[in-house]
Amino acid sequence: FLPGFVPHELRQSHPKTQTLAYGPGGSIDKPLTATGKLILPKLDLSVLQHLNDPFHRYDLSQRSLTHDEKKDIKDSARNTYRPELQPAWLKHDRQVLRFYAYFQEAVHENPKESFRIRGCHILFYLEDGTMMVSEPKIENSGIKQGTFVKRHRVPRPCSLGGGVYGYEDLRVGRSISIYSRVFRLIGADEYTRKFYQGVGETMLEDQELPLDSFRASELPDPEELVSARRAKLQEAKEYNEIAVGGCCRNEKLQQYLENDRRVLRFQTFWDENGKYGSRKYYTLHYYLADDTVEMLENLPRNSGCAPYPTFWRRSPLRKNPYISATPGMLEPPAMIYKPQDLICGQTIDVMGRQIVLYDCDEFTRNFYRSFLDLEQVGTKIHHPPLTHVKLRFPPYNGFGSEEDSLSSCRGLMPKPPRRDEQKLLVDADKVLRFEGVLADDVEENENRKFVIAVSLGDDSVGVWELKQRNSGHSEGKFASRSRKKNPATGTWFKAVDFYIGALLSINASPFRLTGADEKALSYMEEHPEQFAVADVQVILQKIQTLTSWLQKQEGLVSGAQLAAAAEAHGAPLHGHEILTLSRSFGHYVYSLSETAVDAGKLLEALPR
Repeated sequence: FLPGFVPHELRQSHPKTQTLAYGPGGSIDKPLTATGKLILPKLDLSVLQHLNDPFHRYDLSQRSLTHDEKKDIKDSARNTYRPELQPAWLKHDRQVLRFYAYFQEAVHENPKESFRIRGCHILFYLEDGTMMVSEPKIENSGIKQGTFVKRHRVPRPCSLGGGVYGYEDLRVGRSISIYSRVFRLIGADEYTRKFYQGVGETMLEDQELPLDSFRASELPDPEELVSARRAKLQEAKEYNEIAVGGCCRNEKLQQYLENDRRVLRFQTFWDENGKYGSRKYYTLHYYLADDTVEMLENLPRNSGCAPYPTFWRRSPLRKNPYISATPGMLEPPAMIYKPQDLICGQTIDVMGRQIVLYDCDEFTRNFYRSFLDLEQVGTKIHHPPLTHVKLRFPPYNGFGSEEDSLSSCRGLMPKPPRRDEQKLLVDADKVLRFEGVLADDVEENENRKFVIAVSLGDDSVGVWELKQRNSGHSEGKFASRSRKKNPATGTWFKAVDFYIGALLSINASPFRLTGADEKALSYMEEHPEQFAVADVQVILQKIQTLTSWLQKQEGLVSGAQLAAAAEAHGAPLHGHEILTLSRSFGHYVYSLSETAVDAGKLLEALPR
């Protein structure tokens, strides 16, 4: 016996439980369980029906049950009974829905972080609709963790309808508010998902827990950063070894000893797509001893290029060229070209130039065949055809005439442009005058009328506006007399561009010509080879399809009727052409703008 030690059991005798019993029908041996309790008989419907019979006491065919056994059977039946409509505390006994959630907690007066994400578990007990929120404990977290909200029925905010939270309010991807703290549900366990599938609903997939500054600082550094740190440490270590008298380790010594004076040679070219660009050929040397590249330019005779044959000085050729703006700045790791990157038929990048490799020498073919099991096949190239680049004249600068400015570009000593002196002398005083209106569909411009004059001597055009009462526009010069370009053709206006019915753009203003004076009409009829709209024979050839229609007409036919008939027979006529026919085979009243054609005379003039 030790001081302070109290044994749990102080009994000295341990008698065995009596299992032999007597009753009506004889003796019986009562079996015992491992704990010493009697094993109750199983509930049987036939036994219950037998007990309901009042004369079961007189049945001596088998041993009758004792009062204790009857009581135990009733209690067993009472404890194992399950009604058809089970209450929630029985149907969902020990059934719990578990959700994974988090909430955001503000962190004050900390320069490294302003908030922290705290993960937790939300448990919903189906038997009574209670909830509990617990936060998994993390060792040395410095935060009080564990049960965050005790198990009870959590009220729902009034903004969400009030009441208490139920299982229908909990879904993955939703946010719930528990006592003014918002929890975001990001996942659920397998049993919870099966429960919601049983009620006919499917939840979203689990989401990742957001990363805050504290957790991000605990993540391991990326491999690129770790390798860069190792390289710096290795460089510092080698420097310290050399500083204390150690030797510098030559990493490429073995490569140099094995590949000294072994060089791969490729034939390459580059197509310069510039204004004066051409195809340039290079010889590329790859030194296997130190993985350096040299490019020599092959200049033909009279190439016009400076005699600098070295295009790329012998040095490692990087795939990712980088220029440091300031010495000492960090540079990305160099990715240099290796022999496996130089394949005939492919291109390499040399400072932004796409160099094409099209052939190599026999030593290079044997090297690739033996070491890389690759057959280098030369590519037959086609030389681009030589084209002569013709210089173009600069655009017009607005000073003087275009011909005068162009003559200064054709020679060192500018000469005045040549003029058609004969035309100036013959047609100096000849002017064609037309009447026009603005065709811009502006209501204020409907009543404005203009006079458009074309000088035949120098093909100059001038526009003047006629006086109209209450028009709001002053009369006088609208466009100064000068040579003007036709925007439709890009050439200077000519006299043939002006006729009644023509639509012209002068000084960015659209004009429709509605009439002409007698002198202009007579001049155009006197020169039918120049003005097709005033050539009677050309017009008659054009309207030969109107023969049958004219045979049905009698007397004078108005110009509108003739134009409609020509349109219907596939031979549309301009207004000036109808006016020409009226002056030749009818009458024309300029003041009234009336045109009429004698159908008989016109029919006789038509060619047979």
